[in-house]
Amino acid sequence: MRNVLVTGGAGQLGRLIVEQLRAAGDATRGMSRRANPGTDWPGAAWSQADLETGAGLAAATQGVQTVVHTASGGNRHTRQIDVEGTGRLLDAARAAGVAHVVYVSIVGIDRVPYAYGASKLAAENLVRQSGIPWSILRATQFHYAVDAVLRFMTRLPLVALLPLDFLLQPVAEGDVARRLAQIVRLGPTCRLEDMGGPEIHTSGALARIWLKQRRLHRAIIPLWLPGKTAGALRRGGNTCPNEATGSESWEAWLQRHERR
Repeated sequence: MRNVLVTGGAGQLGRLIVEQLRAAGDATRGMSRRANPGTDWPGAAWSQADLETGAGLAAATQGVQTVVHTASGGNRHTRQIDVEGTGRLLDAARAAGVAHVVYVSIVGIDRVPYAYGASKLAAENLVRQSGIPWSILRATQFHYAVDAVLRFMTRLPLVALLPLDFLLQPVAEGDVARRLAQIVRLGPTCRLEDMGGPEIHTSGALARIWLKQRRLHRAIIPLWLPGKTAGALRRGGNTCPNEATGSESWEAWLQRHERR
């Protein structure tokens, strides 16, 4: 039995990892800046800690053998949380004698130039240089993230203004959680093969499948975006066609969540 800390434990991926680890018999602790994980928590221990300030990190990492680091600021205070906060977490983990850090990153961050990806790449380098045995898994876009973007982009009635030519390979968060639980059991393995969903679609195709499943009617107006980031997305820089190891397709994920 391993003692495992999952940062970002209140998030969708973090909760699923906690469930996987507890089912395998590991003593698991979730961590977030929240005082409690909210509803539907699978019953594991909980630690409140803040990556941005460092408050609570020493207590959260105490007695832990493995840290699965999924916490992220996204577009909020990215540098402070994803880079500096990862550094604070690694300092606390090193002081606590943690034997393995597993970091969840993003496919293509060295090919698609954008600020959040640059922060994830900097955090990867901190993990590599931490002196703690490590594993890094890069995954493609999560289905729930694509779903959230489409909800936002189609909030107006009748029309949706969307880029249609980006290549995307969304993966189910449950598939990634199972892979991460396997990595915890395997021990430090350094940089692992990337992980992507089973299919690559254009953003336009994903949107049409989404609208059909949601039974929404929108006239899709193509939005052409200039720049290096958009060009890299059109070339599929954020995909990994040779590592399409996720099992749940975009359409199957939508159908499952529609039933819920």
